[in-house]
Amino acid sequence: MIRTLIFTFFLLLSQMTMAFSYTLEIPEAKLQKKVLAMMPMEKKILFFKVILTEPKIELIEEDNKVGIFSHIEVVGPGGLQGKGRAKINGSLIYKAKKSGFYFMDPVIEQLEIDKVDDKHIPQIKAIVQIAARKMLKKHPVYKLNDDNLKHKLAKAMLQSIEIKEKKVLVNFEAF
Repeated sequence: MIRTLIFTFFLLLSQMTMAFSYTLEIPEAKLQKKVLAMMPMEKKILFFKVILTEPKIELIEEDNKVGIFSHIEVVGPGGLQGKGRAKINGSLIYKAKKSGFYFMDPVIEQLEIDKVDDKHIPQIKAIVQIAARKMLKKHPVYKLNDDNLKHKLAKAMLQSIEIKEKKVLVNFEAF
């Protein structure tokens, strides 16, 4: 009888010490909805104002990146004003203290501004790059729900973030 109790105790103890793992799946459409709710975004840098609107999310599996195609408006000194399109690529990181996923290290992959002389595009691209970094790092693209037990447990430790089959897969492990 004592042997059975000891065996049962150690069996339960070993089960409790095993890690709890949880994979959160965020479909592209859900991410699209969250990013759309963040827009429009506006940022002033030096004498320029940059406005991002109408985002379209693209999950890039081969690079494990998130792309945002956005309409853009740039207003600058001397009557400089243009509208166009920008493609911004970056990655997602998880900030446990804020329980959210943030778009990090955005890079302007493409920039087209109508009615602006091509000689101004490199300067505008640099300004848009700075503005995009500042705007996108402030707003979470997805936030964990504190009312969900799995989300509470998942806050313990992030294992990985990967993109597969038009979904962001977030693997957590809690001890």
